[in-house]
Amino acid sequence: MKKIIQFAILTSMSAQAATVWKTAPNALASASWDTWEYATGPEQTGSGSQGSAQLASGAIITSSDLTTNVTDAYSFIGGLGSNPDTYYFHDGGATWTGSLELAEAASYVRVSYSLLGGRGGPPSPYSVGPSVEGATVINAGSYGTSKDGIEGVVFFTDLQLGASATKIEASFGDAIFPGFPGSFKSVDGVQICVFNSEPVPEPTSTALALLGALFVLRRKRP
Repeated sequence: MKKIIQFAILTSMSAQAATVWKTAPNALASASWDTWEYATGPEQTGSGSQGSAQLASGAIITSSDLTTNVTDAYSFIGGLGSNPDTYYFHDGGATWTGSLELAEAASYVRVSYSLLGGRGGPPSPYSVGPSVEGATVINAGSYGTSKDGIEGVVFFTDLQLGASATKIEASFGDAIFPGFPGSFKSVDGVQICVFNSEPVPEPTSTALALLGALFVLRRKRP
């Protein structure tokens, strides 16, 4: 029987200003990205690697990578600007693909991504949620995250693989169509966790409605 490496739920695992990941205690390993190395220029499409995970837990991850594919070009307001911590899409859109290679097989995957809110309130999830070829979605949800006065929302999806695997590739992002109005997403981070048992449910402590009220209250402060 494979040994499960127990992790305490993290209170802070990222140098990112807003994202505080909550990692399920029965995770075998986790990998996260919160600083972006690749971005296209304005009015350009293209695909590139964000490199290996900046933070990883567990000894079974032998390789990791995250690719950003800008499928609909954004104007000058989008991209990284002077802040490599947040990839902003106003108009335009993209898909994200994370891959892990493992020293031992996993049977379940949790894919999470963090989006910052705007003046209109908390963000909405990507139209195309996380998927892994041959896997079945067994749970999905979200939880609020806040650090240094910046609020965001982490959206997560739990998947059961069709068969245990040592190579995992997960994708999510925008569905581009004629007249696509723009993604309007500020991507703050991505995390992939692997398991050999069903992931422990996220301790979602605040409903999105309450999170929305928090944004409103902050806007009303003098």
